[in-house]
Amino acid sequence: SLKIYESYIALDSDHNGMLKKEELAKYSAGLTDIFINRIFEEFQTFSGELDYKTYLDFVLATENKKTPQALTFYWRILDVYGKGAIDTFVINMFFRSIIKELESRKKLGFKVDDLKDEIWDMVK
Repeated sequence: SLKIYESYIALDSDHNGMLKKEELAKYSAGLTDIFINRIFEEFQTFSGELDYKTYLDFVLATENKKTPQALTFYWRILDVYGKGAIDTFVINMFFRSIIKELESRKKLGFKVDDLKDEIWDMVK
């Protein structure tokens, strides 16, 4: 717990006790803008900034992805329409930024449509 608090303090570059989107983005290079935006949309903020409790929930979900609490945390982010389901639009929305980053790093030729088709095949 102290380690998580220390990381929170380290990210809080303006030392106001809260995290802006730009500060949270420094948690990991793998966080996309759309993912960070959804965290700030879905969870309570204070003047548009995250408090320690929400950061703690985020870190615990990130470090313990297979727990029911983590799955609930991530589902709230993915369920953009709040209807208990995701569709092709939502998948495209999240994965385009991931694919763009992967393509810029390694030029591996990922295509969102291919990835989307694989996800739907797994669901069926």
